[in-house]
Amino acid sequence: MPHALTHKLLLASLLLAAPCVFPAEPIRLATHLQPPLSFTRDNGQADGLAVQVVDCALKKMQRPYTLDFLPWPRAQWQVQHLQSDGFFAATQSEERDRYATLSGPLIPYERRWYLLKANPLSPSSPEFKRQARIAAFSGSNMDIWLRDHGYRLSATPGNSEQLLRMLQSRRVDAVLGNSYAVDALIARLGLQAELRSELAEALPMGLYFGKAFLDREGPQFLPKFNNALQGCRPK
Repeated sequence: MPHALTHKLLLASLLLAAPCVFPAEPIRLATHLQPPLSFTRDNGQADGLAVQVVDCALKKMQRPYTLDFLPWPRAQWQVQHLQSDGFFAATQSEERDRYATLSGPLIPYERRWYLLKANPLSPSSPEFKRQARIAAFSGSNMDIWLRDHGYRLSATPGNSEQLLRMLQSRRVDAVLGNSYAVDALIARLGLQAELRSELAEALPMGLYFGKAFLDREGPQFLPKFNNALQGCRPK
């Protein structure tokens, strides 16, 4: 009897000493509908240039994740309020840096001015900043950048198509937009003959991980993710 009791106690101590291995919780990511960077196919499957890079990197890391498509301000709000772990594709800003940390680049990115071809204004001229009525979509870094640099920000609609419709109807003189999204939209709407564009700024786009999430994961997570991005970016 003492022998059996000793055996049971030894087994219990071994079980307690064994490391507990649990499946990793899915990483909760958020993005928004912005073809060709992020969109859903007819079958509901997420796709897009940025989605493919993130999916590739997390599969390399063998990390499950969920992806919600939300209005862009909401996607950022959810990370700020700990309801999501990260959002993409985003450029760096001081506001976002307060509650999240930007990953390495997912894809290269151009921020461009779009104007009607008939409009003689040039974004490089001194009078442009004083005279031009500008629009950028709500919640974007471009919205903040325009305000910070003293442009006449006249409208902040919720998506890129609304930006182009405002430009077409001459409610604004120029829009500042994500070249991936706006160029694809111009082609889809057949507006190539009406519009022209000029480069404003070239920037990388990454994935912002919430600081609370990174604290839980530990200091090794972000370097591993950035390393996993190698080979996942489009050629």
